[in-house]
Amino acid sequence: MAPADAATLNVQPRQRREVYKWLAGAETGRSVKLLLEELDIPERELRETLRKLEAAGLARRTKATWMAVPLEGAEPENVQTPD
Repeated sequence: MAPADAATLNVQPRQRREVYKWLAGAETGRSVKLLLEELDIPERELRETLRKLEAAGLARRTKATWMAVPLEGAEPENVQTPD
């Protein structure tokens, strides 16, 4: 499987990109239960979206936790710290 990259993410439908962003925002991943609480998506659609992200190489599941696969060549966001 090819590494995940921005081009792969960009060709995904909007809903999948949004779910990917939620997953990417959680370092430890998210369960379907948490995603259902945070997102306004029916459970069936959410599970299908997660499976399609996994098939595209953009997400992975470890037990009950889904995580975003880091995009190849993506720079980590700069975190501003107070002085």
